[in-house]
Amino acid sequence: MLTWTNQPYQAMWDHLKILSFKANVKSLLSGKIQSKRKLTFLTDDILERKSAQVAYSIGQAHQYFKAADDVNISTSPLLYFYGMLSLAKALVVANDPYLLLDNIKYHGLHTRPINEELNAYVNDQSKWLVEKEYAVTNEGVFKRLTELIHDYSLPDQSIILFKDLMAIDPQLSEMYLRYYNEKPRVSYLYSIKTTSSPFSAEICPSLKDKDDFEERLPSFSNYFNLQSALRHGQALVYKNKPEVQSIPDSIGIYYPIAGGKYLISGLRYQNNDSVITKYIAPEISDYIAMFILSNCVRYKQEFWGQVVEGKTTGSLGIINLFLSIARLRFPNFILNQLFNERFDWGTPARIM
Repeated sequence: MLTWTNQPYQAMWDHLKILSFKANVKSLLSGKIQSKRKLTFLTDDILERKSAQVAYSIGQAHQYFKAADDVNISTSPLLYFYGMLSLAKALVVANDPYLLLDNIKYHGLHTRPINEELNAYVNDQSKWLVEKEYAVTNEGVFKRLTELIHDYSLPDQSIILFKDLMAIDPQLSEMYLRYYNEKPRVSYLYSIKTTSSPFSAEICPSLKDKDDFEERLPSFSNYFNLQSALRHGQALVYKNKPEVQSIPDSIGIYYPIAGGKYLISGLRYQNNDSVITKYIAPEISDYIAMFILSNCVRYKQEFWGQVVEGKTTGSLGIINLFLSIARLRFPNFILNQLFNERFDWGTPARIM
């Protein structure tokens, strides 16, 4: 579990709000503000339009987050999602040479039932559980954001369940294990070493039990061979199979704000009749999960009220923990991507 105080949150927003002013965005995008960005915009008209749109989107996002912080969980997921949507738009406009806000009018997710299983779920309220709430991918901000970060996106009409998003949240993983009594699809990493020419990878999860680890990342053994000896008596050691020449897209390495490193299984989603796993950054998972919660707030008020009351389920506890993580993690991610640098705040502790 990870803990932090409110100071990193305020510090992060103080930095991000620098870009709520058009002149500052213009300086960043044109290279006048020092950063590690490689993309600059030399056409005056494009630079002017992008600068105004990014600044407005970030300023709007800050107001949404402030409003969300001032209300309780009955309403806050809706406001956090609108804030995330504005931040995602700001990043896509700033980091894609061709896109403006007019090109990304839709948030890229919906909840219309697209098969018989979803239709049966939607129409039978007795089956409703937060863990079974879902999102369906579509054209819009979500696709553009995923393409920007990963150079690929999930296919349109892919179905994603809320519980599958919680299962791959690294900073939620220890509480996920306790609450659901099932393994998260995450492992804390003891060490990792990679080379590129030729490719080699030695990955050491902070676990000594092979079955425990491979239950968390079931596809891992398809690409890596387990070595006979533990590393320093503390960690399993895996090396890539000879035919594997890159880290497969069904797993990812993640470095959280608080430090350390995690090995994460890909997000499990359904497309047509296939169940697929593909890695997406936890911050992109945040966007999907917050959309799902916001949909409950907007359109399933009675159901959401029952979740908030906690009379029939205690899932609000893990949802509240997710909110406390995502409200810092997602804006910080946007800040990092805008400057192409890593911004860290303080030294929060990892509870062992």
